[in-house]
Amino acid sequence: MPPSSKIRSLREEALSGSSTRSSSRARTPNPDGEENGSLDVNFQSIEELLANKLEHLQSVLGLSDLLEHENKDKKFVNDNKNDHKQQTISELNKSRIQSDLTTINQIIYSLTQSRTDVSSQSRELLLAQLYRLVVTKPIIVFNEEHAGTKEFVSESKVEELIQNLYGRNFRSESEFILLFRSIIGLLSSDLEEFGELVSSQLFSSIEKLIQDQPTASVTNDNKAGLISGYCGLLLILYAGTSAYGIDEKVNWLFELAQGYVESALTLKSQLDSGDREYSTLLHQDHDKQLVSEQERQANSEGSIAISAIHGVGVLLTLLPRGDFLNEFLSELVPKLVEILDNEEHIDIAKASGRVIALCYELYTYDSNDDIENEDEEYNYNAPYYEQASLISICNRLANLSSKKIGKRDRHETHSIFRETLNTIESYTDAKKREEIYKRSPEGIEISHTLISSTHIKLAKSKSLPINSWFLYFRLLHLKWCFGFGLHNQIVSNGDIKQILREPTTEYQDKYNFDPNDNSLESGGYRSIDARTDSERFAKTDKKRSNDLRKARVNKVTEEMNDLHLFEKTK
Repeated sequence: MPPSSKIRSLREEALSGSSTRSSSRARTPNPDGEENGSLDVNFQSIEELLANKLEHLQSVLGLSDLLEHENKDKKFVNDNKNDHKQQTISELNKSRIQSDLTTINQIIYSLTQSRTDVSSQSRELLLAQLYRLVVTKPIIVFNEEHAGTKEFVSESKVEELIQNLYGRNFRSESEFILLFRSIIGLLSSDLEEFGELVSSQLFSSIEKLIQDQPTASVTNDNKAGLISGYCGLLLILYAGTSAYGIDEKVNWLFELAQGYVESALTLKSQLDSGDREYSTLLHQDHDKQLVSEQERQANSEGSIAISAIHGVGVLLTLLPRGDFLNEFLSELVPKLVEILDNEEHIDIAKASGRVIALCYELYTYDSNDDIENEDEEYNYNAPYYEQASLISICNRLANLSSKKIGKRDRHETHSIFRETLNTIESYTDAKKREEIYKRSPEGIEISHTLISSTHIKLAKSKSLPINSWFLYFRLLHLKWCFGFGLHNQIVSNGDIKQILREPTTEYQDKYNFDPNDNSLESGGYRSIDARTDSERFAKTDKKRSNDLRKARVNKVTEEMNDLHLFEKTK
């Protein structure tokens, strides 16, 4: 069965559910090896949580020892069986979270134990430690080093961890997001080993968590993280395949985003106008509390919207370029422009601007239409024909006053809208577009005005440039999956590195140009006759890897079709 069936079932499943509110905002430090921080999207809440949990591992142990000594001094400890059992459990919990002693398999085993034996606090610390271990050394490297030993991380072990998600075995928002991120990190790091676990059941469970009403554990502040992890896993699973059905996923995510955008803007408007129900009847302190709650809800609603819009962006990078994608983008961009054209929630407008810029980058332009189209106001050879109106919106947002945005964020905000504007103008100009495709010196200079580029160091004298919106969105979601371990994954995992390669355009294919070849010697142009034996074998390895990936995609598609979850009722 073609990969389309698998993703189609996934898409239909997502579309069949109603959208609900949830969120999670995030800002993360630059991944190891990233030379600058052009990825301005927030992942801080998750990264801070990880840092805090890891930082307090030893302090928690020290506090336990201190309390134990105090209890002994005050003779609070008896010799009865309950006290002895509690003391034994405490010692076991302490040994489990010792960072130098735990391994991935040991942590997963500990998480299968009852909460009487492994407390909720210990679980949070263990999950933070688990994520650190997973991303610090790629699983494909770890398993190669520990093949045939008890430390080898098998598919069955990872399945034990996933059962905690299926059974909703988490009791706090911290425990949930640490569990979810550890699962995504493990699966993403080695799909060849764990591909069987990336099933319709897993995607269904994640989609249900996204759509369900928030709970004490799966809070609004977690749901944006759910969306980012979900899209990151889809990216890794479907990169290099036909991505059949991903368009339906895009539609579902955008529909989800629209609901949250509307809600966030309404709440923001109410806050700005002071329009709060019964506010005149409330005591001043109660009114302040109500304002604080509304602000938090508006922020969380906005965070979910931003995460979903960015998810739309990264899934668009999976769709093959051509007539189908052109038509799809032409339907999507007008809706994105509506979201862009707002000054109430600037972060939402920025997210929409980024995706609009990506759409102009992905669009396949007709060179014949360039000659015929001389109307500056309307452009039918582009994703959005009311070009003058869109340019006007971007210009206005790129020059917003300090009253609308804080002084600290002003430069970065203006830059994003200016880059969106530059992308639109450059890709709709035939001469500039050709230079960009050719990667000529002039084209490279133009590209520098379209996006604030960054580099990931691969070696002392070699780095991977992130200089397009295509790569921006892919890096953004890989960054969520692997956090501070992203550099290690790119260097050691060929499948992950391959995701950060741009597809060639017709122009580049015609002139035998490889946009991903950054060596100074070749200048990006490859010699067909210069293939070495190692390159030929590398091709074989790549084909083998692609065959495995396609087989996984087909399997998931078949599973989803067998479930008949997405049949539409008339």
